[in-house]
Parts: sequence; structure tokens; C-alpha cells
Amino acid sequence: MTKYQDEYGATNTRIENLLTNGENIIWHGKPKRFAYIFNQCAIMFPFALLWLLFDTFFIFMMSRSGAFSALRTPFFILFIVAFFVIHLFPVWIWVYRVTTAGKRWQNTEYVLTDKRIIIITGFINLNVDSVFYTDVQNVSLRYSLFDKMLGVGDIYFELSSASRCFLDLTDPEEIYTTAQKIVMDIQSDIRYPNQYRPDTNPGYTTTYVPEPPKP
Repeated sequence: MTKYQDEYGATNTRIENLLTNGENIIWHGKPKRFAYIFNQCAIMFPFALLWLLFDTFFIFMMSRSGAFSALRTPFFILFIVAFFVIHLFPVWIWVYRVTTAGKRWQNTEYVLTDKRIIIITGFINLNVDSVFYTDVQNVSLRYSLFDKMLGVGDIYFELSSASRCFLDLTDPEEIYTTAQKIVMDIQSDIRYPNQYRPDTNPGYTTTYVPEPPKP
């Protein structure tokens, strides 16, 4: 198998080891680093901030009321600390997303081959998700407000019961067009195989020849 080189010219053995015999890469990329980390930090931030302010206000009012002074026992203090540690769980989730965003960006890779879509994500453990083009019902391109400000976009592959996505891409229109064409070509070839097409009908010309990877 020909060694696959990433955009920096280094051999990407992780991608290479995922390919089956005869499988060719059409496009491979990652999210834009700053946009990905920013969006990961922005997710849940308003909710986590309001939750933290509410708990802070509650603790402040309890201290002002003298409840802490009246019940200053080791058991009560331990109970209060444990209660708020658990009650602040949404805040801890947000902190986790913020502190792990850089490593998760480093592990995230998106691949389009001539057979399937490959999405690699994860923090400590890597998750490799494969989606075959025959399972894709729709391909859509979406921009959030922050995406427009950061110059990125998201591509969603909608399946029967869920969806998979490429997040925070710097050239979403080009990748969207490529992905949509592959899905249409491969699904057309399956529904209308070349060998069953009459020679006099030029309507189905969907033989797919993947472009060689960009150097």
C-alpha cells in the first residue's frame, strides 16, 4: 500500500493503517485549531456561567443568614462541600471540555475515501467512526454565528437515525461539493449499475474515478 502523507509531508501511519486494500484517500483534513477550541469552549459556557453564579449566590446568602455559623460541624461542612461539588456538575463538564479541547483537536481527523467516510475523535481513547456512502441520506453545510466570524463551516452527513459531522473546516464549500458528488455517484452506481445501462441511454454517467491525493 502506498504510504499516505498528510498536509505537512509526514507519513500518517494512523490513516494508512485504517485503509483497506484498494481503498484510496480523496481528501483528508482537520478542523481549524483556533475555531475548534473556541467553539468547544463556547459550548455550554452561558449555561455553566449561570449555574455557577446561582450556586455562588446561594452560598453567599447562606453565609449571610448565619446558617454556616449555627451548624458549623464537621459533618455539616462535609455535606455542604459534597453537595456543591455534585451540584456544580455542569460546570465541571464545561471545564473538562475547555481543558481537553487542545488534545481532542490534535486527535481529530476527517477522511473521505472512495469507499467511506472516516471520522477520528477522542481525548485519551481514540474513536474511529466509519460511514459508508450508501447510508448517507443527505449532506448539508452549516454555519453558526461564530463559524462565520472565524471563517469556518461544518458539514453534516445525515443518516437514518443520527448524523456525523466534519466540524470547523477552513474550506467547507469545496469539501461539501466533493462529498456530495461522491455520495451521488456511488449511490447512483449501486441503484443503476453500469452493466445494466443501455448503450443508447447517456443519462447515467457516474463512473467514479477518484482524484489522486494532493501533494
